[in-house]
Amino acid sequence: MSPATNEILDLQSFLPYRLSQLTSHVSETFAKVYQQQFQLSIPEWRILVNLAQRPASNAKELGECAAMDKSTVSRTIKILQDKHYVIKQPDPVDKRASVLSLSEQGWALYKELVPLAKVWEESLLAALTSQQYEELMNTIETLEQRLDALK
Repeated sequence: MSPATNEILDLQSFLPYRLSQLTSHVSETFAKVYQQQFQLSIPEWRILVNLAQRPASNAKELGECAAMDKSTVSRTIKILQDKHYVIKQPDPVDKRASVLSLSEQGWALYKELVPLAKVWEESLLAALTSQQYEELMNTIETLEQRLDALK
């Protein structure tokens, strides 16, 4: 017995599915920029750039900003420490926590990555007019606000 038409979920018009597919495709395609040249994984990229934006963060904060689970964040921080990109120091306020920051090598890598990321983004966005870009950004903002309200 097949489901009635109203019971079928058309994935191509189901926004959560389409956004997930798009996010994965963008992430995997962009990852080639830093994986080949700098041997960084997607989680390493996420932690590195978030730490550059939020110096002196702890692992929990980075996980929230990068939308990564605790165990992936911990493993990734350890890898970045082993590569000498991240420095971990005791938190002066909370002795159980650590404060993370980019090392000199981490900042040097970040400074190399930024122009490459901007060129890649520019190449992707060449498919949109400036009006389409503005509309896309406004739509994303609207959906983020709605999701916050639905929590």
